[in-house]
Amino acid sequence: MHISDFRKFLRCPKMYQLSLKDNKRGFPFLNIDIDIDESIKNKFKIDNCYTGIANEDNEDSFKAMEQYQWLLKPRFSYRYLRVRVPLMHKNEDKWDLYFTTLSTCPQEDEAMNIRWTVDVLNKAKISIGRIYLVYLNKNYVREGELDDDQLWLVTDCFLNGNGHPSKDIIKYISNINIDIDITIDNMLHFDGDYYDITRSNRCTGRKKCQYYDLCFPDEKLMEDNSILHLTNSQYKYTMYQEGVKYLSQVDLEKLEGTAQQYAQVMADRQGGLFIDKLALKNWMNNNIHYPLSYIDFEWDLHAIPPYEKMSPMQVLCFEYSLDVVTQDGRITHHQYIGEGDCRKEFIEHMLRELPKEGTILAYNAKGAEVLRVRELMKAFPEYTEELEDVCRRFVDLSVPFLSGMVYDTRMRGLYSLKIIKGVINDKVSYHDLDVENGLDAVSVYRKLLKEKNLETKKQYYEDLYKYCGMDSYTMIEVISWLRSLIT
Repeated sequence: MHISDFRKFLRCPKMYQLSLKDNKRGFPFLNIDIDIDESIKNKFKIDNCYTGIANEDNEDSFKAMEQYQWLLKPRFSYRYLRVRVPLMHKNEDKWDLYFTTLSTCPQEDEAMNIRWTVDVLNKAKISIGRIYLVYLNKNYVREGELDDDQLWLVTDCFLNGNGHPSKDIIKYISNINIDIDITIDNMLHFDGDYYDITRSNRCTGRKKCQYYDLCFPDEKLMEDNSILHLTNSQYKYTMYQEGVKYLSQVDLEKLEGTAQQYAQVMADRQGGLFIDKLALKNWMNNNIHYPLSYIDFEWDLHAIPPYEKMSPMQVLCFEYSLDVVTQDGRITHHQYIGEGDCRKEFIEHMLRELPKEGTILAYNAKGAEVLRVRELMKAFPEYTEELEDVCRRFVDLSVPFLSGMVYDTRMRGLYSLKIIKGVINDKVSYHDLDVENGLDAVSVYRKLLKEKNLETKKQYYEDLYKYCGMDSYTMIEVISWLRSLIT
């Protein structure tokens, strides 16, 4: 067993059991295109160290501890639990531990991993000195060759939300109430066939469990107006168990009071569709000005900056799709895909093809496209004036839905552009494409960069164009639909 198994078991024993049968590897969300081990060694100026290998036992690591001052990724085990320590350093008669995290602000989320590792080392009678976190420096901007010393920071505290030292690591993990032996025993004797599966916020909190549909296959068959589709509700499962099955039955006094929840309840009470016509009309009148530019970006997230003027955990935009609609209904389509450090080319193409006036629409613009444009502006200040104008004209198309102006029960508590497309036009679906979502797009793009066969590469381009192009065209359909709701 590994620490990831422990995390799954403590979140939900059934999740742990199902993961044992799942051989699928998750998509690497972060693009890590450098050797992190070598970068860490450069940070600490380590010339001679022992590097652990998979499946080695305690004896191998103990022998290495006798011969080396630095150990990189040594393995230790206790009973059935195996851990890997990112970095150990002998400091007199004790060993300092360094835990590497691909984060610019390590917080208490890292604590359980550290605690379990420390427990295993304690069982092995290893004397532990200080404990540190090695994390990415958000203020580092790459200039020329990668500076490993500036790239990484070291702390013996967890940080708060503002990035300031908060809680001492050793003191914090020592107060975690968990027994490694009891947890292992519970995992060994767990029989998932007799486990009572109940829906709760742990199934959907923060991130929906990947096995949710296996545990609750009936939910796909639930009516669109089921109370279980109620957004951001901590009480929906309780209400469901009490017999409140549909949105229309909800007592408004028992809701958290969000505009989305109100729109959901009222949509069910009004036959499936709720429209705040006055609010929607005002939003349209104040924000929709021709020519309309519908734009969608695709990007890859790099943990380590691969190019100059980039910082850790920064994205690189590699594609956009742009549809420009004039007041007489004419549509002009533009598209772009770049390779390598294509940021400057991306900017120049976009500025050349965007109209100099009118509204620029993107779905979740404030949390996505606007942020990306501002990052580009920071890296290439010579385009500041033009890119500031682009940011000023951006309008977020998700606002009418997230603010409760419009809700259709067929949305089933979801608000993505893909879901809304299915409501207003289900004749063409993202499922008909080879690239169905953003992660697929990133995966195909990474393949494209490595592909040598020109025909295969051309197909990757076409797949990416179709996916991103559907996003920009779907926004045209959304505006048309919203306009029909107020006329």
